[in-house]
Amino acid sequence: MKTKIVIGVAVALVLSCCGFALYRHFAPNHHASGDKGCYGTTVEIDQLAPAPCRDPHEAEIIDFFYADGAEKGCHESAEEFLGGPLADARVQLQRLRYVREDFTSLACALVVVSDSEDSATQYTGSLHGAMSGDRPLAITCGRYYDEGRLQYKTCGEPHSAEYVGAVVDGGDHEASCRQAAAAYLGQPVDEFAARRDLRSYALASPRDGRTGCVVAAASGHDDLKASLKEKGAAPLPA
Repeated sequence: MKTKIVIGVAVALVLSCCGFALYRHFAPNHHASGDKGCYGTTVEIDQLAPAPCRDPHEAEIIDFFYADGAEKGCHESAEEFLGGPLADARVQLQRLRYVREDFTSLACALVVVSDSEDSATQYTGSLHGAMSGDRPLAITCGRYYDEGRLQYKTCGEPHSAEYVGAVVDGGDHEASCRQAAAAYLGQPVDEFAARRDLRSYALASPRDGRTGCVVAAASGHDDLKASLKEKGAAPLPA
């Protein structure tokens, strides 16, 4: 009887020690838990104090996953939270180490950025739904730099370029962005390619596995004052 009790206790201990790990391994969505909300910066999250979303802040934590499911899980959670594609948003997704007394996981953090190189900037308010409806955080117009960087601005400000979308191109960035720009303007590709006032460019830093494309004033100056979408061969909105 004592032997059976000892064996039973040993089995219980093994199950209690390993059960959580087994659950993590076989859980279909690899979800973890933690404190969602806004945070002041994006350093190690276990060292941070939450910040009210109504105050300027740098990161918003929207979900938690164990490492083996974090890449896919965070991406899906981000697009669901934003209400639209991450590749077209002025938002970067970061996976931050999150430590609690009982486990370590990764936090899905959304960070508002000021350019296509993902330079973090502070934001006021929650990002929930920021890519739905009128899409207030969609990439639109900006200043294009020769090294393939787009500094984000609004289309109502003087700007030199406009984002036309993200493409999967197999490496031929030039041709893919030319097609994307022509489609954005509503103009045949050959007509767009013959224009002297506009050029298409690929952004240097891929986002979400895709290449971002812009249409830009050939002068390189902030000559544009409004959106070029579906303008066709019309004169530039200067």
